[in-house]
Amino acid sequence: DGEIMVIGCSASVIDRYTEAGTFLSSADVVGEGANDVDIDMAPADLVMNGTFVAQGQLLLVNGEVGVAEVYAIDEVTNEVIDTLVSGFGVSHVVGGSYHSQRGTFFLVQDIQPGGFDRNRIAEIDATTGDTLRTFSLDPYFDVNYGDLDISQVSGNLFLVSSEESGIAEFTPDGMFIAEHPLPSGVSGLSGIALDNDLEGAWVCNTSGVVYKLGNFPMGTFGNIGAPDLHVHPNPTSDVLLVTCDRASTNDVIAIVDAAGRTLLRERITNALMRLDVSPLPAGPYIMRLEASGKSRRFMKD
Repeated sequence: DGEIMVIGCSASVIDRYTEAGTFLSSADVVGEGANDVDIDMAPADLVMNGTFVAQGQLLLVNGEVGVAEVYAIDEVTNEVIDTLVSGFGVSHVVGGSYHSQRGTFFLVQDIQPGGFDRNRIAEIDATTGDTLRTFSLDPYFDVNYGDLDISQVSGNLFLVSSEESGIAEFTPDGMFIAEHPLPSGVSGLSGIALDNDLEGAWVCNTSGVVYKLGNFPMGTFGNIGAPDLHVHPNPTSDVLLVTCDRASTNDVIAIVDAAGRTLLRERITNALMRLDVSPLPAGPYIMRLEASGKSRRFMKD
């Protein structure tokens, strides 16, 4: 079983729990104390501010110090590996995450600032901290106490807010996909971490209650509008037949596992492709076309 890491409002420690809720340990929060703060785990190896940060190290976003700062922290020793000072934020960045497919950070600022800065997402260069682009969440979603995380499969952004009754999904370029409704009894969310089982999300509310949401949609925009992409049989034990429209030929098929790792890549040469997936371990996978973004979920027996 995995571990859950929780940080409270203006907390001085990060607490660790089992997935069943049993307390394990605490570690001191590095940097300045903050109300607007977020924690994440590096989903892949990355270079931040010129320093190598290995997959699985802790990332802490402090959004209450003017522009947001991102700390990379050794997950074992709790020592700071390096710090990235971004060019985004006016003391109200409430969440952030690393986008392994784009090699950048995404940060979200809440509705408190006025004018252009309010309710806005920024993509940040992981080496320099420069702001590459921003987009507003208006009129689709208002982030007050809130957070974002990134699907390592689809690359889409998922956001929660204490003022909203659902989880918003946007593409990295700012296209609104959907607002996924929360189950009955779950509200006031301020934190989200997508689980590696491809269909789950850990969320917490402003009262400190942590929930595991099952059957959570992690699909890409291409899933919604890609009736011309099919996989068969599903589940499969050895061979996966992929059919696509001829416009997708010369695209590249990528098979991605539950941890977001690409295990197989093959260029499409025909509208009907036969893939040998027998070497893959049993479990859930995403088959994605890299250029078009179309994808389908399948199970390996």
